Amino acid sequence: MREAVSSVDRSRLLDEYLELKARINPLEKRLTQVRDQLRDIVTEEGHFVDELRGVAIHVEPRFRKEYDADRLATVFPQLSGCIKPSVDASQLGACVAAGMVTERELEREGVLFRTLHSRALVVKNVSRPTR
Repeated sequence: MREAVSSVDRSRLLDEYLELKARINPLEKRLTQVRDQLRDIVTEEGHFVDELRGVAIHVEPRFRKEYDADRLATVFPQLSGCIKPSVDASQLGACVAAGMVTERELEREGVLFRTLHSRALVVKNVSRPTR
């Protein structure tokens, strides 16, 4: 069972939280600006490797899954419970997870397609040659 927290403890924790939040918000804002600038540079000029830091920088496309509700109902009538005015993607994901249908089948039948929704800047460690 948890012990009661005194109002002094709560107040101290709240003060610390607000102080940390005030310090981190400007950093997160700057991080977003720098990431966006890097993403623009890589998009325009191409990927690069910084061997000194041991990282590779490239832009990776990210796709959002979308489904054609009419085709889904026609081709996979057993999934009609997944279709509301539009496809309920989380319910359909549960159907895929349950093995009722595979994503490959959905793609093959043209009911699943992917649309680009963002460009993620990827920074990952690369192995450096040993000397």
